[in-house]
Amino acid sequence: MRLHLQQTDSTNRIAREQAIAGAASGTVIWADRQVAGRGQHGRSFASPLGGLYFSLILRPTLVPERLPLITLATGLACRNVLARLFNLDAKLKWPNDLFLHDRKVGGILCENFFDSQQVPPQATVIIGVGINCNGGPEDFPEDLQQLVTTLAQAVQAPIAIAPLMESLAASIDATVLLLHNENCSLLDHWQDHDYLFGQPLRHIQGNEEIIGVGRGITQDGRYRMVDGQGREHAIVGGQLRPLNWPVA
Repeated sequence: MRLHLQQTDSTNRIAREQAIAGAASGTVIWADRQVAGRGQHGRSFASPLGGLYFSLILRPTLVPERLPLITLATGLACRNVLARLFNLDAKLKWPNDLFLHDRKVGGILCENFFDSQQVPPQATVIIGVGINCNGGPEDFPEDLQQLVTTLAQAVQAPIAIAPLMESLAASIDATVLLLHNENCSLLDHWQDHDYLFGQPLRHIQGNEEIIGVGRGITQDGRYRMVDGQGREHAIVGGQLRPLNWPVA
């Protein structure tokens, strides 16, 4: 099923409602604009007209410990579509962003819940994707204009949004399936496009801060960084960003 809305607060919210009501795996809710799009750590996700904002409902039969890898699989799937359709070499910023030329071009927010009526409980995953397609940085809030780019700006041509959405949804579905038995090769492929690898990084979680250098992902999807004393840290949550970025 495809549900297209001109405007909504959040496609992930609508998708969750549809999933609870019994919508099939593979259902997509997409909108021309979101007025309350959500990003990582509860931050807002700017969603002006001209972008692609959709949520895909999936019910993968994965063991619970592999569910966090869906965010990485989604990023890789999106990156591969942009390479195939537009010959763009997007980079993947752990855990959920896509970058072009050091500017953000897309973001991902995966949320899951379990149907306790199923035995064993069935996981439902809502995969939210936002891609900056048409227009330019001037369409975004002023504080973001130096941080974002769009596909149209990169390829110097307008982007057909509906066909792109179909390509992305199909690629995400197929890539998530690989997590059943090919997660190691998938993570190796993700690593080939790691935006943070080798960069000086800052990790903030609560009142703790670590300064180090990016060293790629672990096989369970955490991010590795090595601090100035040579100690390795496997990052799970918090904020991880290049050291020269302003602290949010």
